[in-house]
Amino acid sequence: MSVVLMSFPKRSKIVALDRTGNASFSAYRANRKEYDGLLSPVIGFDDFRLSSDVFGPHQHRHISALSYLFEDSAFYHNRDSMGTDLTITSGSLLWTWSGNGVTHHEFPETADTKIHGLQLFLEIPAETRNLPPKSILIPVEKMPLRDTDGVKVKVVAGAAADMVNEVVTPERITFLDLTIAVGKSFEHLLPAGWNGVFYVLSGVIQIEAAAESFTLNPYETVALGSSMEDTKITFLAKEDCHLLFISGVPLD
Repeated sequence: MSVVLMSFPKRSKIVALDRTGNASFSAYRANRKEYDGLLSPVIGFDDFRLSSDVFGPHQHRHISALSYLFEDSAFYHNRDSMGTDLTITSGSLLWTWSGNGVTHHEFPETADTKIHGLQLFLEIPAETRNLPPKSILIPVEKMPLRDTDGVKVKVVAGAAADMVNEVVTPERITFLDLTIAVGKSFEHLLPAGWNGVFYVLSGVIQIEAAAESFTLNPYETVALGSSMEDTKITFLAKEDCHLLFISGVPLD
């Protein structure tokens, strides 16, 4: 079924994420079923915290699994069946493009430390999903960062605010980590045909897009997109706010 574009962006309902898990692993989990078809190419994500090797070696196939660590996280170690053996440092991202199949194993590099990250799952286009897997590390040092007048914009992947992350990724997405002080604002252009998802980690943000305005509180998410025109999005902090915005081209 083809994606139908409108002359204005569509919006999903606002979804409040529930926390699941235990002392070893917990997560605020987003599932694509709740976003009216507007989450693609995102399948879902976990804002997770863990303190031990919870998952062990496990396989992925036909998806991308992205591990992004927040600045308050300890280091995370990754090993996989491609021979990758590396450390994901605080603020960095590892993109595991599973293709026709990969087994990977991620665990705290030091015992009894706290990992805080986002595990993000993306679709892979049907025409490439049976190619061999690959992994791409985007270290924090290669992520463009602008911190001025109460607005901190970190371009984890893609481009925003005249900044371009030069690391080539398997699929084109924009992944922004935003910290906005109360009363300050940031503007971003969502390209025509793209979908985007907002996720608030702390504070309160008002979003203005096209003729619509809505407010998100901590651990709330919403998806927006499917417009045939570029959409200007304004982020206005009603409280000091930390949020993520992830966008990309939806797959049929």
